[in-house]
Amino acid sequence: MTNLLEPWVLVRLAAGVVAFALFARAAVTAQRVLRYFDVRRATEGQLALEKRVELAATFARVAAVVQVAALALTALSADRLSRGVRGAMCAYGVFAAHEWGFRALAITGGVALAAGIVTQLYAFDARVRTLDLARPLAIATCVMAPLSAVDLLATGKFLLGLDLSVVASCCSVQLDPVAATGETFATGPRVLLTAIACGGTVLSIAAALLAARAPSRRAVLAAGALSVVTLPAALAASVLEVAPHAFEVPSHVCPFCLLRMDVFALGYPLYGALFLATAWGGGAAVSALLARGGAATTALGAFASRRLRLGAAAWACALALGAFPVVRFAVVGNGASLFP
Repeated sequence: MTNLLEPWVLVRLAAGVVAFALFARAAVTAQRVLRYFDVRRATEGQLALEKRVELAATFARVAAVVQVAALALTALSADRLSRGVRGAMCAYGVFAAHEWGFRALAITGGVALAAGIVTQLYAFDARVRTLDLARPLAIATCVMAPLSAVDLLATGKFLLGLDLSVVASCCSVQLDPVAATGETFATGPRVLLTAIACGGTVLSIAAALLAARAPSRRAVLAAGALSVVTLPAALAASVLEVAPHAFEVPSHVCPFCLLRMDVFALGYPLYGALFLATAWGGGAAVSALLARGGAATTALGAFASRRLRLGAAAWACALALGAFPVVRFAVVGNGASLFP
């Protein structure tokens, strides 16, 4: 419990508590919606429930934003804690110092992405003049409450159980030797995953722009799904291609080092752009999936066009940020390849 004296630990856990509390409060109303809500009724109780729905939506929107911010706080907290852990040169050493470190990070990332998509659903609901999305949003809120609880428990187990006096093994000890000794590293997964990431990014941009021009339900679903599917390859390319070029070391495949000022904290805008691109695209796709009523279908066109254009811009930004270290090394090295 002494870790609570660390400001970054306290801030991260506080964010988790706030997100869970707000989602839990919204879920209470969401359960009533699932039991009693009927848009065809106009009773006094129904009108009172509609007002509660609006209040619960406010709680859920704020909770989703806090949950997304918790992902950034997780990475930032580990990066700051690395300065006080012997042997940890970046956030990797902090996450690796506890068995729940990377598990908590993965859970936080997944829950944050789900929360990001939920924020888009609420934004879509704000454009729909009727309450057609009341039940789908209630289900989403009821799902987010336990997910937020799982994230809080996993993060708490990691941060409160972390021994800050331990001598940690950092990325240069655990990751670099693996990459350096892998016979197929330079020409195998790195080349393949980078090609998939680049191709997926270009296709995601093209599909989003085409769907934004003519936002049919099928086109929006396809563009959004493509954005979500491209994310894993883009993350892999950031580790296998961007990080080595940023540090000019072919075996340095640590994503957390991209958060350091040595490379101008390139990781924050890069991973932020990837997150936003996926959340905007995924949010548009889920909105298209849920747009059943007449009012929702009418509102979908303008909403999806806006979100898909934003997603395309985010993908373009991520592509430019990822290409920058590669292009820079090619210029500085007179076209020489970083990899043997």
